Amino acid sequence: MPMPVSVPATACGIHHVPAGPPIVVVVVVRVPADGPRSDEPAAEEPVHLDIALARRRLRKTPLAVKTRRLYADALRRFEAWLDGRPADDAMLTAYLDELFDRGLAPESGVLVVAAVARAVLECARAGRGCSENPVGPSTRERLERFHREGAGRGPGQVRGLTWEEVELMCKLAEDDGLRGKRDAAIFGVAADGLMRVSEVSGLNAEDVSFLPNGTAEVLIRRSKTDQHARGEVAHLGAVAAERLRSWMVDADIDRGPLFRPVDRWGRVSERRLGPDSVRAAIKRRAAQAGIQGRVSGHSLRIGTAQKLAEEGTSLVEIQKEGRWKSSDMPAYYVRGQVASRGAVARHRAAEQKMKEEAKKEAKKDVAPPETAVVEFG
Repeated sequence: MPMPVSVPATACGIHHVPAGPPIVVVVVVRVPADGPRSDEPAAEEPVHLDIALARRRLRKTPLAVKTRRLYADALRRFEAWLDGRPADDAMLTAYLDELFDRGLAPESGVLVVAAVARAVLECARAGRGCSENPVGPSTRERLERFHREGAGRGPGQVRGLTWEEVELMCKLAEDDGLRGKRDAAIFGVAADGLMRVSEVSGLNAEDVSFLPNGTAEVLIRRSKTDQHARGEVAHLGAVAAERLRSWMVDADIDRGPLFRPVDRWGRVSERRLGPDSVRAAIKRRAAQAGIQGRVSGHSLRIGTAQKLAEEGTSLVEIQKEGRWKSSDMPAYYVRGQVASRGAVARHRAAEQKMKEEAKKEAKKDVAPPETAVVEFG
């Protein structure tokens, strides 16, 4: 409906106002009842960073050859990890979390952020600027934490925890009351399910199904590689299932967050145990067990992948079990185990076996002299 608006006369271009009462001009503004007119431009979709374009342009930038190569490699790995998801502030922050959990040094995070910042610049120069810079507040905050919490790290990868080491950690933890039972249950779930710390933290009691044969299944409702929450099911062996059942019974948990904080008096909180606390529990119990090397929240996941590779599991199966979108990371984790079953290893093993069989045959050829038996009547 018409809306009367009073404005000064001078605002309407009337400058010579005669003496007397002030002149008020009423302007009627008609506002459509059905919102903006159809010819008004609609809100545009956000434009995300085009990493492929940035990588192409990097080949021609006046940077040092080594710098161009480092940036291109960092962008390629980031693009593979994204797997089609938008390169925004939230995703770059999550990627830094991934690098931190793998035990990499802060310099690795700095390189990725610098490469993405350069990619933004190259796309802008090509007229393909992004509406949201991935190097946003969340990324800068996570990089600062990376520097602070990763101080002293050198180059290299976090080590995987073997199943024997995990079993030792569980047994030591179980002597520490209810909190220890919780930690042992966490380790079993994370190792058997090849779970990330964020996935372990996000579990609810309703996601667990105990099976008649003593094993269990756990529904992972959402993960970094399942942003649409389609859900994945992880299998727990009998030992891990029993430890999980014991924790749930003793902590009286049948709904809500599966893993929760426990205070020093053994009281269980109603809130969820966060990823940082899960990560801290893994490091604390590994140190208690005297395990050497760099351990992180990824160590249980990596260790199981390596164990499966040792037993001849294919890379495709390992990728599926661990819910990796790309085979790059599991291949990196199990490269040592794969090499031990490679062509050279098989040839050397066969050669050694032939030598041992030849030695056995040689021993047979040199038989001891027969001993005469003389009987006396």
